Amino acid sequence: MMTNMVITRVTLLSAIVGVLSSVSSIKTQQQKTALLAGCDIFHENQCQGDTIVTNASFENHRWFTPPQGSAGYLPSFQDYSELVAYAHVQYADQTRDQATVEVRAIQKDPSLKLKYYFDGVAQESPNKTFSSQTYPNKTLLVSISDESGSKIVLEPVDFLWNNPNIASRHGDYRNGQKGAIVEMFGWPDSDVEQECEFLSKAGYLGAKLFPHQEQLMSYEPFNNVLNPWYFMYQPVSYRLEGRMGSRRQLRALIDTCRSKGVRMYADAVINHMTGGGNDMGNHRNPQQQCVTWGNKSSSLIGEGGPSPFYTQDFIFEVNKATKQPASQEFPAAAYGPTDFHCERALNSWTDPLDLNAGWLTGLTDLNTEKEHVQERIAAYLTDLISVGFSGFRIDAAKHIKPDDLVQIFSKLRRNLGGSLPDDFITWWEVLLGGEGDLLMCNGDSGYNYGSYIEDAFKSAGFSADDINKIKIWNSGYPKETEKGLINCDQNSAKIRSVIQNDDADQQNPGSSSRDMGDDGCVLIKGCDVSEHRNFEVKLFENPNGAQDNDNDFPIRVVLSSFFWYNNGVQGIPDGKSDCSLCKVNCDSCEGVPYIAAYDPTSKGYDSGNGTYTRVHRDAEIIEAMQKWMKIM
Repeated sequence: MMTNMVITRVTLLSAIVGVLSSVSSIKTQQQKTALLAGCDIFHENQCQGDTIVTNASFENHRWFTPPQGSAGYLPSFQDYSELVAYAHVQYADQTRDQATVEVRAIQKDPSLKLKYYFDGVAQESPNKTFSSQTYPNKTLLVSISDESGSKIVLEPVDFLWNNPNIASRHGDYRNGQKGAIVEMFGWPDSDVEQECEFLSKAGYLGAKLFPHQEQLMSYEPFNNVLNPWYFMYQPVSYRLEGRMGSRRQLRALIDTCRSKGVRMYADAVINHMTGGGNDMGNHRNPQQQCVTWGNKSSSLIGEGGPSPFYTQDFIFEVNKATKQPASQEFPAAAYGPTDFHCERALNSWTDPLDLNAGWLTGLTDLNTEKEHVQERIAAYLTDLISVGFSGFRIDAAKHIKPDDLVQIFSKLRRNLGGSLPDDFITWWEVLLGGEGDLLMCNGDSGYNYGSYIEDAFKSAGFSADDINKIKIWNSGYPKETEKGLINCDQNSAKIRSVIQNDDADQQNPGSSSRDMGDDGCVLIKGCDVSEHRNFEVKLFENPNGAQDNDNDFPIRVVLSSFFWYNNGVQGIPDGKSDCSLCKVNCDSCEGVPYIAAYDPTSKGYDSGNGTYTRVHRDAEIIEAMQKWMKIM
């Protein structure tokens, strides 16, 4: 995960502009009362020694969301003060033409009886089965209520059988197991949908979208930037209501692109939720002259506000109902305090305990050892496939214990009828840094994504074909390609290794996530166009480490991004980093004006202040890719 680009805890401690408002700068007194005097804040749930779990007593901090009729309540909060739930979808078999939907609920008062509504029809059972014959071309609406009248509406349920078939195209696509994927950094859904005609004709396998779950946003600058790009990597819930588009817009995009033979891939953020102190509460920082900040917002629109979300950092108030300060709570994702690791700084990159349980740059770290968390993540990944994605990148994968990922993907495979879809692929972000020996070279290290995890998947019953669909993004490429291979052996199989020249992480000023040496360069950091083009052409003609170019590294990725506005303002030119949207502390705002990502006249390598690069449209890159794919 873009480790040096998210909001770091150091940044939270040093930036006065940690202040963000919600939709209308709403005061969030929400059933709270000040408890601590002066500028004190709570310091609870800090890890001690090798402890990584949050003590069960912190469940008493749950149900922090204000109830209806109280101060600070928003319509988008529904009745999350009493009830949370999510839809678990499990397909019957590998045909995936029948599925059972189960509503899994957690109640503040478990004694209250529940009713479940499927398309508005009430029933006592949380389960209902649907099939392609009885429920074609429909999206299922699901809600739940208890006998006290509390009710929540869940995210709509899509079924895989309703997605258009992937149109056939000439080329060596191997049913989605070989091809070039365009990483469309900062492209809104509507622009990607228009671009799919070009992607299809050019011969690209597909495009990777950036995180699409409900995510952190604001109406106040952070470090002088309104809605910097890295807010997309701070989930508020798993609702597919992201900055780049709504669930409805996403469906339209996927349907259009599939009908043209172009697959879509998601960017799944499953290691963590928002950063500590980035939530709906009030905060203050005793280390910065007691600067205070209020509630943040999210990318959810049209429902009267964001989903509620809370963290334990920089807080000084307690909830009148619970008589406790906030802890980690993300009701729309059905996560509560004990679904997270206790707070510990990630100080060691070679210590498996720290890598797995440390709060990466201050982000609230999910306890992926926990069954409920594994099931919730698997349900989210199942939803991505059901809505029409052909796979996904896993962000920050090296911060999730390998054994936990095996369990999550085992549950995903079960949900998908016992196997992964034929055209499915996933690639995991495992930045090697100085930990290559631990992460890839030494299968006996105890924290290994190479031979160890292959053996773990075999033991879990995965077929060889399914294991090959689960790939590692090779951050060693192009300088040290072998470091991203099994046992760091240049002669090992390369089918599970995904390669790429520059990536979105490296664009950040000061990024040290990869060392490409003289074998690659970052376009927006001053790399000459002709030099960059040569590296992209090489990616398809003779990439470093390939011994059989036709079959090695069957998935290759091309970044299509944008130049930072004014040489460093890290907003996105989608219009949502424009200072005209600012409502609080706007004098310091450095905005990024809107620029359309889609430009049918582009020939690639567009340049300019805040301009999208559209590298994937370059004729020489396309020609090299088409030859590799046997299109020409």
